[in-house]
Amino acid sequence: MSTQDLVQRYYDSLNQKNDVWQTLYGDDAVFLDASKTLNANGKAAVIQSFVPFLKGIEKAKVKQMIVEGDEACAIVSYDYINPKGAMMNQDVAEVWKVDNGKLAKLVIYFDLTAYRNFMRS
Repeated sequence: MSTQDLVQRYYDSLNQKNDVWQTLYGDDAVFLDASKTLNANGKAAVIQSFVPFLKGIEKAKVKQMIVEGDEACAIVSYDYINPKGAMMNQDVAEVWKVDNGKLAKLVIYFDLTAYRNFMRS
């Protein structure tokens, strides 16, 4: 599977609200945000860090993806829904690294404070 196909499959899984995305990560996967406020090492930690976040996603749409070898950058438009049913949209840049056909590293660039405030409101 190509890097683009693997990354796209991840987003497809988010939209289908199934657990396929979990199988796409390698055992040594790493997830962090640009500020390193969020930082998970290892497949189990990455999955655990994403589960609460994914519960708030109504829809994820890849607006643009640039792929070069085993690296990809996706601009993703997320529609979030908070516990009170309010909606918010946020565009996020996500930089991926693939290794041996598995997602190995994800660095996200987004406004974490705005997201957290929205989910708490």
